[in-house]
Amino acid sequence: MRGGHSPFRPRPRRSWRAPGELLNFALIFVCLVFLVLSRIGHSLTDVSDSFLDLSAPVLQATSAPVVMARHGVARVKSYVGSFNEIDRLREENAKLKQWEWRAKLAERKVVQLRALLNAADEPALHFATGNVIADGRGPFLQSALINLGRDHGIRIGYAVINGEGLIGRTVDAGDQFARVLLINDRSSRVPVLAGKAGVRGIASGDNSAELTLDFIPDGAVLHEGDDVYTSGSDGVLPRGLRVGLVTGSPGAYKVRPHADLGALDTVSVLFFDTPELVRTDPPAVPPDRALSASPADPKGPDTIPTASTDQPKETGSIKQADTSVAGPAANVVQTQQ
Repeated sequence: MRGGHSPFRPRPRRSWRAPGELLNFALIFVCLVFLVLSRIGHSLTDVSDSFLDLSAPVLQATSAPVVMARHGVARVKSYVGSFNEIDRLREENAKLKQWEWRAKLAERKVVQLRALLNAADEPALHFATGNVIADGRGPFLQSALINLGRDHGIRIGYAVINGEGLIGRTVDAGDQFARVLLINDRSSRVPVLAGKAGVRGIASGDNSAELTLDFIPDGAVLHEGDDVYTSGSDGVLPRGLRVGLVTGSPGAYKVRPHADLGALDTVSVLFFDTPELVRTDPPAVPPDRALSASPADPKGPDTIPTASTDQPKETGSIKQADTSVAGPAANVVQTQQ
């Protein structure tokens, strides 16, 4: 045991005469000196800047092979993955061709059935596109201001959509701007159809992210994820506009809108004139009113005369009203007798 190593025997002290230890100590000391000098702004720090300028090209040249190797590996991986992507696209293209053929057959059958039923074609909807310039959001109001007005053909009650679905309807309209009541506002009510069976209901807003689906018939069966679209039964909104998807459980159904109502940018206003809109919205707005949600005073100078009641009534005929108007808005109003 005397000749062996004992744990209680004191270890020999390290010597600083080794070249590696002396070099490490010298480098650390030089780094500390340069750190202190850089803090006080000494002129010797220019040496370090010159050293960096000289060493930068060397470092760039030595790192070039590493960068090229990294790019080469990424390119090889992309080439290998492209074969799988090509196979997936071919399979998807084959499925799309099958669906294209089925769609053509269904379209041909629809044309034949419409010809047999002598069905009337639905009129095409015109629209105007603008941007949301302000949001009027609060605990009791969910609305937006758009840069479209009566000069662009906008009237009160028009449906407003974006690329995802219905977002609301116009409630105020000026010459250049209009206010849109969003579908999640507490005062918004949208007649809708839900599911494949077309279950009727009312999508009501409550100032939250989702709508409440009310007035569903008893025994109606809905599933989560069913499509919800407008029914057009209110005589204001056109039929078939996408609203959202069914969420929740029986007795507490909700509608999650397709459109992100919190991040609205570009919107379109659909020109869908109905007798209800013609009755409630005035044909023109007096110039002294920026926004108008109600018809103008009938005693004002811009009143549009209606058809004379002294004209004889004829079944199915269209009468044209007198066009002599005192104000600047000399529009022609046609009424069906």
